[in-house]
Amino acid sequence: MHLLGEWMTDNAELFRYAGELQCMREEAKRILLSGDSSVFLAPLFRTLYPQSTIIAASDDASVIDEVASEVPDIVRGIIPFSKGVYENIDIAVSVLSIETLETRELTQYLYSLHDSLTEGGNLYLSFPSTDTFVYSPMKEEKAWWDESRSILMKRYQGDDVIRALSMIGFGIKAAERDNLPDIGTVISIHAERK
Repeated sequence: MHLLGEWMTDNAELFRYAGELQCMREEAKRILLSGDSSVFLAPLFRTLYPQSTIIAASDDASVIDEVASEVPDIVRGIIPFSKGVYENIDIAVSVLSIETLETRELTQYLYSLHDSLTEGGNLYLSFPSTDTFVYSPMKEEKAWWDESRSILMKRYQGDDVIRALSMIGFGIKAAERDNLPDIGTVISIHAERK
């Protein structure tokens, strides 16, 4: 199993918003799973929404191949998760992905998610956060799922992301903060396209 998939299984409580979406939305025709971590949630979304089209957007073919072994009917988008253009999405999921984007890229990505969602569409977003009010530049950090690997990461402030989502046209439904020893503070947000 992919190390990221193993880490997500071991830390499943961090992704509880994915399961809670079923309580907020009974049906979803099209679901976008954007980024490697999000793609690993495909089996859960196939269970929650058995009739849905699930689109997996990742530029790591090994991630998509592994998930496709469990959910063979996923629509594969082997492209950088932040570059895809989609239409008529009912649920967009972007967990532990935006930290790889610079601020300008993040803003474009959030607008893209907004435009991809149908009116009333749901967004589930999570990211490692900074607990300080000081600007946090992109820097190399150890990958939380594989300490032998480093990734470029930018830790965003939760309030800044919530403010950006609100300005773009999302209504914030819920936000939570979790603390994990290997990743630090993680913010999870459930939003809805107005």
